[in-house]
Amino acid sequence: MPLYEYFCPTCNNKFDKLQPMSSTGAECPVCEQPAKRAISVFASITASDSPGPDFSPMPPMGGGCCGGGCCSSH
Repeated sequence: MPLYEYFCPTCNNKFDKLQPMSSTGAECPVCEQPAKRAISVFASITASDSPGPDFSPMPPMGGGCCGGGCCSSH
C-alpha cells in the first residue's frame, strides 16, 4: 500500500496515511474534516547519477543477527 500525503484546508494540518491505491480520500485526524491529497515529491539516486560533494554511499548491509558488522563474536 502506498503512503499518501494529505493537507487539511480547514485546520492546515499536514499528515500521511497508508492507504490502498483505490482509496479516494481521507479525513483529517485533528478536525475530522475532508482533507485533500497533496502532491508528493521524492528523491531518487540511480547508478548513472554522478554523486555530489557530500554523497557518501551507505555500506553494504549484511545479514545475521546484528545486520552485519557490529557483532563479530557470533
